[in-house]
Amino acid sequence: MSALSALAAASAPSMDDRDQPVFGDDFLETLEYLQIIARKILSGQMKAERRSRQKGVSVEFADHRPYSPGDDFRFIDWNVFFRTEHLFLKLFEEEEDLYIYLLLDCSGSIDFGKPYKFHYLRRLAAAIGYLGLASLDRIFVIPFSQSLPRSAAQQLAARGKGKVFRLLHFLEGLKATGPTNLSHCMKTFAGSRRKRGLAVVLSDFYDEAAISGLNALRYQKFEVFVIHCLSPQEAQPELLGDLRLHDTETGRFREVTLTEGLLRRYRQTFGDWCTNLEQFCRKREIGYVRCRTDVPFQDIIIHMLRREKFLQ
Repeated sequence: MSALSALAAASAPSMDDRDQPVFGDDFLETLEYLQIIARKILSGQMKAERRSRQKGVSVEFADHRPYSPGDDFRFIDWNVFFRTEHLFLKLFEEEEDLYIYLLLDCSGSIDFGKPYKFHYLRRLAAAIGYLGLASLDRIFVIPFSQSLPRSAAQQLAARGKGKVFRLLHFLEGLKATGPTNLSHCMKTFAGSRRKRGLAVVLSDFYDEAAISGLNALRYQKFEVFVIHCLSPQEAQPELLGDLRLHDTETGRFREVTLTEGLLRRYRQTFGDWCTNLEQFCRKREIGYVRCRTDVPFQDIIIHMLRREKFLQ
């Protein structure tokens, strides 16, 4: 599927921000603005207090279960006992930090586009990470391409709003290169012993087996959210004639002659592929948002919060 990005390589729109800073001088102000919006949408609730499915000791009643010898008498529901003459224990919801895993595609196909796709994805990751840090969630940034990072030093783990500069510095230092194996990376991540939480996959999804990777996350009880990022040149290329196209992941070149008919077939195939991925996510209750790099990233975050119920 990486050849899809190669098809657009000869298109040359006016905006090229590849050489611009990933995070400009006003980026932190934008993050603060997004946090204010998120607070209003989420009604001021701290998402680190999101309830888990585990039962523990807290203040929020969850259920009853029959008493067993050795259980703590303090949690016996005496009101139920006086009505039924049977001993039942009160169970409570256990509150715990939310673990947010930002699985960020750093393959060669991300190193493309005007506006630049790699800048765009890193800004989205920074915004999501900041919202999590501000809510005292535990944020993990895990870059991937053909494989996952081999060491903890190649990932980021952070908690607390004060770690925002560490987050930005880590994202700034990433490089986009090499082929994609999203399916393998997601399966490897899903099979790890990480604490379950929200897995946000930020990618262009140029992997024909991507769906099997998303399924692996679902089967291992991760809550999955997909951010499908595309450049305008991939969605609507304006190319005709004899061209020499460059595959950004393999480095190979290919001579092609593009006609109006071939371009229509490409656009149809590309549209069908995007629709199929979205339909798969919707049917399986996986959060999904498709974004183009010519749309301000903050608009996408607000859309996710309001329409896609992100972090709710």
